Amino acid sequence: MKSTNVGIIGLGVIGKRMAKNMVIHPKFRVIGGYDVNENKRSEFKHECKGIKVVSTAEELLSNPKLDLLYVGTPPASHAEYVKWAVEKKLKIFCEKPLGIDEDQSHELIEIVKFNKTFNAVNFVYASAPAADAAKDYISSGEIGDPVGVEISLTFSCWPRKWQAEATWLGESSEGGFMREVGSHFLYLSYRLLGIPKWVATPLISRPSPKSAETLFQGICTIDDIPISINGFVGGKLNDIIEWRLRGTRNSLRIKNWYSLERQGNVDWDPLLTGDQSLPQTAYMAQLDRLADQLNKGELFLPDFYDAFIIQKLVEDGLRNSKELRK
Repeated sequence: MKSTNVGIIGLGVIGKRMAKNMVIHPKFRVIGGYDVNENKRSEFKHECKGIKVVSTAEELLSNPKLDLLYVGTPPASHAEYVKWAVEKKLKIFCEKPLGIDEDQSHELIEIVKFNKTFNAVNFVYASAPAADAAKDYISSGEIGDPVGVEISLTFSCWPRKWQAEATWLGESSEGGFMREVGSHFLYLSYRLLGIPKWVATPLISRPSPKSAETLFQGICTIDDIPISINGFVGGKLNDIIEWRLRGTRNSLRIKNWYSLERQGNVDWDPLLTGDQSLPQTAYMAQLDRLADQLNKGELFLPDFYDAFIIQKLVEDGLRNSKELRK
């Protein structure tokens, strides 16, 4: 199995994380990086020594040794770089959401389909051990019939402190916790149970029209299985990130992103080892599957079409929500 030469566009927190993980993965070689922000290019050089940082996207994308482009920029710019990568006949690994504009994202699906371009999107629950194990438990009948899903997203501040430099996350045009975090759990529900659909008008609250949401409450269904989403920003409280699946025989929950637990007689029992519940394990599992898909041709990761389903769900929820008046 050969290694893949990767270029990274978008050198912020997520881009740096991806670069550091690819550097230690045996099947990837990061040969260049670019960001429109000169300060981010400088920080990346300091933190990711050994990876060449270039001053233009053209220089990165024109490297004849490049195999795959990882797009880790804010979502409104994804289309520009994806189209460029298709022109250069590169494979594409894109951050979620695929985009903000639905027509633009639909066009990307058509472009990669027509050009037969490799495309995958970085939803963490495509490979995380917690998601794989949950899928196995559901398939085995261990939980009985699914009767409901609850998604709880509570943040003391938004953007989160480690994302403070990514100010766009706090803006309604591209950011917000529903696009950034909620989309992961809607994808998880989609992967395990089917396509979610809104069945009621969500409630939303924003400090101003240009600010990202600070409250979101909505209900979807997958067939006849209800999915409740409750998100809130504010207050002195540790962040709560949970996905809970209620079943007729047993219930599961994913807590703090990567810990999977089953409801016991009294309390929740862990279903994974400590190492399996680490974020790093999930990151490397994602790269393992990306490498397998690149080299074996089998489909392991969500593609642009899968990402579009989740994008449309989130954007419909945000666009059609009812503003909670103060």
